[in-house]
Amino acid sequence: MARIIGDFATSDILQVEKTPEIGELNPFNGRFAMPVPDGAAFEVTPTSYILPQDGGDLGATLAAALLAQFPMYENIAYNFLLEAADVGDLDLSLAPAVANIGSIPVLTRAQSGRAAGPGSVGMWPNMTAILPQNNFVTPNRPGMLVTDTIDITVPTAGAGADEFLLWWNLLEFETDHDIQSDFGGTAGINQPATKSIGEVDQEPAGLQVFLSHDDGATWVGPVGRMEPTDLMTFNTSVRILFTNTGPTKIYLAGYSVMF
Repeated sequence: MARIIGDFATSDILQVEKTPEIGELNPFNGRFAMPVPDGAAFEVTPTSYILPQDGGDLGATLAAALLAQFPMYENIAYNFLLEAADVGDLDLSLAPAVANIGSIPVLTRAQSGRAAGPGSVGMWPNMTAILPQNNFVTPNRPGMLVTDTIDITVPTAGAGADEFLLWWNLLEFETDHDIQSDFGGTAGINQPATKSIGEVDQEPAGLQVFLSHDDGATWVGPVGRMEPTDLMTFNTSVRILFTNTGPTKIYLAGYSVMF
């Protein structure tokens, strides 16, 4: 397993490194991680690049390498959540126009950069997250992030699909305090805030993922990561819903669906 490290300021590729062990934290200020999908064969050369995402970029290469491992699927839709345009592929409305999950309303509770809105437009790679469950309301509200419609009409020549395979990548981050003090136990300390990145279980206890191919009218799940899901009938409007019933944020570094 590997991950690609990019520079926040330039989006240049800084290095390719072996994926650390789960739970190992490493300082990561000024950088972001681009996950390599499981088993994907790829090569980084002096001409490789992360942005722009124009079909010749590293994300497209990684997605194609993931798809190549599964000859039963012909197409892949993917999002590495790198720039503002990628946020446009998420449905960040407070109450997306989709069906409930059982008795639980789908209400977006997530953090991300913005593709549009009253505030500044922008994206911060690796900082899209499904918020922890809010246990101080009745009923409890899990964190939720739902994609906007993934229209597969064109790649399937209008036929749609009934079998899908999901991949996603999760990360964790910890940030210590920025301290500059001349008082008490912190007297004489001058240290910047340090953001550290860590690898996590890709299917943690609090995460559940649901899949729809009728634009959220019906949901199937929870579905497994890298496990085929048969929706029985053909359709063309795919959505993915991530839910978090755990006590901490779940950072989403990228996702894809093969069909």
